[in-house]
Amino acid sequence: MRHHLLAPWLLLLLLGSGLPARAANDGPGAPPDDLDALSLADKASDADARPARAWRLFVEGAVGQGRLRGSDDKVSLYRGSIDFRFDGHLAPGLRAVFSDRLDGIDSDGVPPGDNVNTLREAYLSWARTEDQILDLGRVNIRNGAATGFNPTDWFKANALRAIVDPDPAVLRENRQGTVVLQGQQLWDRASLTVAFSPKLGRSPDPETFALNAGATNPSNRYLVAGSYKVSDQFNPQLLVYGGTDIPVQVGMNLSALVTDAVVLYGEIAAGKGQTLVSQALSLAEPDENQQRASVGLTYTTPFNLTLTGEAEYNSAAPRGDQWDQLPGQAQQQVLASAQSLQDLPTRSQWFLHAVWKDLWVKRFNLSGFLRQDMQSPSRAVWLEGRYAWDRAEMALQWQAFSGSPGTVFYAVPQRQTVQLVLRIYL
Repeated sequence: MRHHLLAPWLLLLLLGSGLPARAANDGPGAPPDDLDALSLADKASDADARPARAWRLFVEGAVGQGRLRGSDDKVSLYRGSIDFRFDGHLAPGLRAVFSDRLDGIDSDGVPPGDNVNTLREAYLSWARTEDQILDLGRVNIRNGAATGFNPTDWFKANALRAIVDPDPAVLRENRQGTVVLQGQQLWDRASLTVAFSPKLGRSPDPETFALNAGATNPSNRYLVAGSYKVSDQFNPQLLVYGGTDIPVQVGMNLSALVTDAVVLYGEIAAGKGQTLVSQALSLAEPDENQQRASVGLTYTTPFNLTLTGEAEYNSAAPRGDQWDQLPGQAQQQVLASAQSLQDLPTRSQWFLHAVWKDLWVKRFNLSGFLRQDMQSPSRAVWLEGRYAWDRAEMALQWQAFSGSPGTVFYAVPQRQTVQLVLRIYL
């Protein structure tokens, strides 16, 4: 089987490679390129800080164990990954970006393991002037002001090839970009971005090294996004999205600095579309007016603890009574469709997120989230403790899904997983 080939070799590489040097701020706990909490630029910032050199390379291995729903049977997980990113200038005004990740997963769980390569980004960026930028190629366009659910992040659908970490920031970074032609105009207090994404395929391609253009470019699409800096504390963004056989969607991102430690944000999108159930079950139903929203608050304490609380809403998802009426197999299909679309599986949820940096000792970070479904009371919990050296990182992760039979998170086959992750920078 293909999935047995890659992971063991990468684990051996991890154990035998030593601890090569890297910059201390290259890891996942590093701040994004833009540290301004109010920045809603038309291009999203990286989950990692930009490295001092043009390229970044690391190998990663993980071993884990999980328990399946309805039994005490244990399942094993072994993963090896190679992650590479290049972001540098080929000539004055001409920048090249290439980002790729190869995951080899060996698992006897549900779903089974496999090998998958994710070409996240591959594009050229030409700065005609300091205020005019043109991008061509596969770009990971990430829009949205929220943390756990992004209604205006329209290019997220079918963009995930492998889920190795449920942290929303990591999911946004590790997905495939969209092949686009994108232009950006900057002014002193405003910006305008126009992007066109052509149709390059019909459906996703599961092959390991597939470009998977059918998933990222299934139809001709466009995006127009404009922002205006009203003040240093308030910078709203308006977005319009649509395309062939795609009704026009309108969205807005809002973020306001309430105090030096508190940021209030909101994100909303509206337009016609199919319900999640009709998409998951391939039902021939007419488009309906749909609304999606996230409203939250982030508070940063003086002792490096950042807390985020977020209320999330999706009118396209089923209500609690509608979810209860779905047969068990249909619930599984809706949940799988929501995961692929990176959408809420039910009408409303609460999302709580916390990051505590330098807890007890320097370079040890504790992070986690709680996702509480409000329609069919159930929850998902994730915790991670991560310690970073100059050239390596080690993390222990735990995830659990709980609820009564028939609820959303009870439909997840795994009720609990734990894994140990080792990352080495080359």
